[in-house]
Amino acid sequence: MKKLLGTTLALAMFVPAGANAELLKNFKVSGNLDIQTTSARNVVDFVTRPNHATGGAGPGAAATNNDRIGHATTRVIVKTDWDILDDVHARVTLVKGAEGGAGAARVYGAGAQSVNDIQDATILQEANVKIDKVFSLLDVTAGRQFYGEEGDLVIYYGPRDAYGMRVDALDIFRADWNGEHMMVTGIAGKTADTVVTANGNAATDLRGVAVSCKMHEMVKPTLYVYNQVVHAVGGLGVTTDGGNGRVSGKNTNFWIAGLKAKLAMGGLSAHAEFAMNRGEDRTAAVNTSYKGWAMLGKAAYKLDVPNLGMLTPWGEFGYGTGDSNGTYAGNRNFRSVNTDYRPGGIYGRFDTGAAIALGGGANALASNGLSNRTIWGIGLKATPAALDKLTAGVAFWRYAFNRLSDNGITADPPEAGWTRHSRNIGSEVDVTAEWKHSENVSLKATAGTFKPGAYIADVKGANAALNPVVMLAGDVSIKF
Repeated sequence: MKKLLGTTLALAMFVPAGANAELLKNFKVSGNLDIQTTSARNVVDFVTRPNHATGGAGPGAAATNNDRIGHATTRVIVKTDWDILDDVHARVTLVKGAEGGAGAARVYGAGAQSVNDIQDATILQEANVKIDKVFSLLDVTAGRQFYGEEGDLVIYYGPRDAYGMRVDALDIFRADWNGEHMMVTGIAGKTADTVVTANGNAATDLRGVAVSCKMHEMVKPTLYVYNQVVHAVGGLGVTTDGGNGRVSGKNTNFWIAGLKAKLAMGGLSAHAEFAMNRGEDRTAAVNTSYKGWAMLGKAAYKLDVPNLGMLTPWGEFGYGTGDSNGTYAGNRNFRSVNTDYRPGGIYGRFDTGAAIALGGGANALASNGLSNRTIWGIGLKATPAALDKLTAGVAFWRYAFNRLSDNGITADPPEAGWTRHSRNIGSEVDVTAEWKHSENVSLKATAGTFKPGAYIADVKGANAALNPVVMLAGDVSIKF
């Protein structure tokens, strides 16, 4: 932070006086202050205390059964925007207090941080320029930036509200065309890169285009295609040969295409999406094709009851393919570019990208979008007429694997030495209450319990202890 401010002041000193006033023209500051508090138990091991039938000697016999979370952190996001020229705009976004590579979170109850500590833990997550009407058609944004919508099934880079509040961004060129009835967005950039060597360049490129129609106010469809290329590190044209130790020189091409649509008609709102994978995985000795697909449907209906308030029943169903027998290295699993589909208070909070994942990351239990999943949920939200700033809700969710073989647990049909397991990951009940203090300030409380399913019981064994996950969480969001 000091270095950034110092650079700005230095520029102001050395640029001629007549230009100083234009250095930060139309300078604006905005951002978020997010506070996340989490009290939870059994998130990692689903065990409250040892099962003495398995040989535990007493209440303190299993020291590892100490799976408790009592945690509060703050994340601050500061966005600065200004005009470099009349048609060139700059953005810099600083993030402090997010896990997952976007700054070190300070845990409540820890000692105070020095200015130097804060500087070292503050990450510059966005740094880009936007040029208006290139070729008189396109608005072009170049540099590191956020992309996508929160909760998106296929691609989202930005702040997340999962446990730890991680933040990620993309290094891309983005071009937007906005017509009277249609919007088109194209991107091209990288998600990983290394220094080029004699053996090749192990970079990962990302390209894509999304076309949205806005002709009809009630129905808004979007068609999208994204291509992710993992550049090989072997000799050009060389195929992988595990026996001779040769590394593939052929790139891995992953494609995902889909169609989604939002519907708003009276009190009814709905979302439907279908996506499919194509391409070739050339990282293994035998090349395989990506053949996954998924569908997602959501619907809610707002019912205004006189003298009572607003009632909103809702339902949701998601289905993503899994590998049928393990032969294809999981390439028949549905795959996303960078999903943010995280349903449920507990299942969604402790996803694969969170600071702590449900089940500790073992056996692919934690939320990973709709990759090898069947998920459904139902619920009801209510906003009382007398307290129109309060929205209370109750929800039930059920999570299951689509297939089991790609998780390395079983085969279908079972082979010698394997055991058939249930696909049921578990179910969850959540009770929520959100107070909308103002347009920019909200407070939300969540109380939930996740009951481990038969799959978890099978994996842990017949005599193992098994207890539900319980959580009480409170979150504050302030936008400025």
